[in-house]
Formats: sequence, C-alpha cells, structure tokens
Amino acid sequence: MMVLILLAIWAFGAFVLYTDPKNTSTRWASATAFIGGCGFLSAVFNETLMPLVKDSFPLSSALSAALLLASRVSSFICQVGLPYTFLMFAVHSGDFLRQKTKTILQYAALLPPLVMLLITPIYPVLQFDYWLMVAWVMPYFVAASLILIFLYKKEKDPLVKQSRLFTNILVIFPMLLVFITIYVMRTQNHYEAWRYNSLIVGIQFLLILVISVKYGFLGVRWRVEKRRLDSTLRAMTSGTQIINHTIKNEVGKISLYTERMQDYAEKSNQPALQEDIQVIKQSTSHLLDMVNRIQGQLRDISLREETIQPAALIEHVLQNLHPLAEQQQVEIRTELDDQWLLRCDPVQLREILINLTMNALEAMKKGGTLTLHLFLSKKHLVIAVADTGVGIAKENLPHVLDPFFSTKKTGTNFGLGLSYCYNVMQKHQGTLEIYSVKDEGTNVFLYFPHQRVESAE
Repeated sequence: MMVLILLAIWAFGAFVLYTDPKNTSTRWASATAFIGGCGFLSAVFNETLMPLVKDSFPLSSALSAALLLASRVSSFICQVGLPYTFLMFAVHSGDFLRQKTKTILQYAALLPPLVMLLITPIYPVLQFDYWLMVAWVMPYFVAASLILIFLYKKEKDPLVKQSRLFTNILVIFPMLLVFITIYVMRTQNHYEAWRYNSLIVGIQFLLILVISVKYGFLGVRWRVEKRRLDSTLRAMTSGTQIINHTIKNEVGKISLYTERMQDYAEKSNQPALQEDIQVIKQSTSHLLDMVNRIQGQLRDISLREETIQPAALIEHVLQNLHPLAEQQQVEIRTELDDQWLLRCDPVQLREILINLTMNALEAMKKGGTLTLHLFLSKKHLVIAVADTGVGIAKENLPHVLDPFFSTKKTGTNFGLGLSYCYNVMQKHQGTLEIYSVKDEGTNVFLYFPHQRVESAE
C-alpha cells in the first residue's frame, strides 16, 4: 500500500514538473510532492524492505543498518523539507514580490531547517523536538496559505484565477491536515496519526481527477477540448471545400444555361420568361455569395504579422461602433493598458473584435453596458469583451465554438463567427475562452502568449 502511494505522489510530482519545467513555482510544487513522498518512502523502508531483508538475509546486519539509516534520513527530509518547499511554492507563485526579495526569503527560510539538522539526532532513532517544530512549521504553513489566497483574490486573468482556486482547494486544506498529523499530533505523543495521510492523499487524487475532467486543471481538459475543436474545424473545412467546389460547378452550369435562356427570351419577346430568369440569376448569385462567405470564414488563415499597439486598435474598432451603441442605448466602457505592444495580424484581430462587439450589441437590444479590458497577466496579454446582455444558456455554452452552431434566428447567420475567432487565436498560439450566464451577460477573453508581447517603452 505504501509503495503505491509513494509511486502515485512521485508520479504526480513528475507530471507537474513536465507541464511547465521552466516555471519556478512549478518546480517548487514538484519539489513539495517529492519531499512529501519521502515520508512514505521512510514507511516503505520500515515496513516493506526491512522485514524482507530480515527474512531473506537474517545475518546481514550491515544491510539492515543501511535501510534503517535510509528510513531515518527520508523521514527527516520529509518533516523538515515539506514546510520549506510549500512556503517557497507560494512565494514563487506570483509576481507580487521582486526577484531579489524572493531570493532573500528563499535563503532566510532555510535557517529553521538547518537548525533542526544541527540539533536533531537522526540515527539510530530520529528524535525531533516537536514543540520546536510546530513553532516554525505552522507559521510557514499560515504564511504560504495567506499568500496563495491573496494571489487568488488579486488575479484578473480568469484562466489563471480558476487554476489558483483549484490549486488552493487541492493544497491548503489537505496540507493543514498533513501538518496536524505529522507535527501537532506528535506533540501529544500520537506518533501513528501520520497514517491518516494515506486517506488524505487518496482524496486529493480523486479531487484532481474530478476537477481535471469537469473543469480543467493543469491543462488536461483544455488539451482535450482543443483537440476536439481542431478536429471539428479540420473536418468541417475539408467537407465544406468539397461541397463548395461542387456547388460552384453546378451554379456555373446553371448560369451558362440561364444566359442561353435569356437570349432566347429576348429574341422571342417573352417578358414573363425574362422575369423568371432574373429570379434564377438572383438566386444563383445569392447562393455563390453564401458559399464564398462560408469558405472565407473556414479557410486556412495565413497571418500577416506586425507589431501594433492593441489599445489603439480597440479604440479604432469602438469609434465605428459608437453610433449603433448610442442607438441601442448601450454604454461603452474601456480599461486599456496602453503600455504594451503585440505581435499579431492586425486585420485578423480587428475582425475578431468586430465579431465579438457586434455579438455583444446583438445581445443588448434593450440597452446595457459593453466593457473592453486590455491587461497583462502572469501568463498572457488579455483582451476581454464583456456585455450585460441576454447571455448564453448553459446547455448551449459547450457548443458555441462549433462551426455552424448558432442560437440566432436570422437567415444570414451561419454560426461561423466564433469558430473563425477561435481559429485566428490558434494561429497566434493563443486561445479564446467564453464565460456566460443566461440573462446576466457574456465575457469573452482573448489570450495572447507573453512571447508576442513587449513594452511600448
């Protein structure tokens, strides 16, 4: 049992590190998992390997002594290192501290663990002063927890905020229970309370699985959704191109024979037939227009990139929108951080913003507020378009990016606007997220990666 728990914890630590190995907070999160697993490693030495050695090699005292030493060292590393790595994970999770301050804290926080190393007998019996341990371990836990809660409260980026929320749920309360069983209970001579940590770890893994599947955590659900959307777009693009090609060929034949019929009608002086032919020509022209519009929005987009000031582009889009907004009694608000430059295709970005703002106005026929934000978060440059319109029903929300899905009842809408926006954002190595509540409004977030952003200064 202990072996399985140990492998699960270390596998999770390795997976976390794999998700973003260059990120400092990710490395500390991984270190916390590996250090925490050392407690179960100690139990594996004590309860699995040492009895096995005694049964198989009853005269091998040196091997037994080595395993005993390994057990004591593993337990020491877990109990002394876990509070430190947890605190460092919290410190490095945000940018509220300067790098120099983080480095100072990183070294200063090592003092209590080093003191414990100097004063604690490790072999043959590990003898901690648990009252002294609690005196510095619990402040480390409280400080780390407060930092994580503060970072969640101040976060603007919805993707990062959601990730911080789930991280706090999966970390703070379980770590509190772990600290109580490892340190506090031992001040009362309850040395076996640590065994409850197996149950805590099991619940943690169950929560991680549920959250990853239902809401997305550590990128799991997003990668699944991305593959589904990409696959759908590829299939729709390929199928639409075939259909469009066929339609154009058939419309070409109809146009050819229509011209011949029109010549005959003129020569034979048949005005009624000429009127019917005009109806056919208008229908074929309308059909070709629809085909071209659909193909244009599903085509493989090629970017023509420039470095622009996105705040200025947003202002330009809104200038053209003001007359319609005033007509519908929609108030436009902006919070635009103009100190950032973005490497993008300005024509495509302008089309995205026009799509999103027009969707917002259509959702506010009876008036409301349209708000556009531009800000830099920890991971992205974010453009947010928020309205107070009719919102999107919960059952429709998972499908709004699907090609040809639309809740609008107009005959000129093909349900391709958001698919096009998603496609363009993918080309920019970014993403698009939609949050909406029926009868309350919709928020659409465009995320551009940091490597496309630079300071205007």
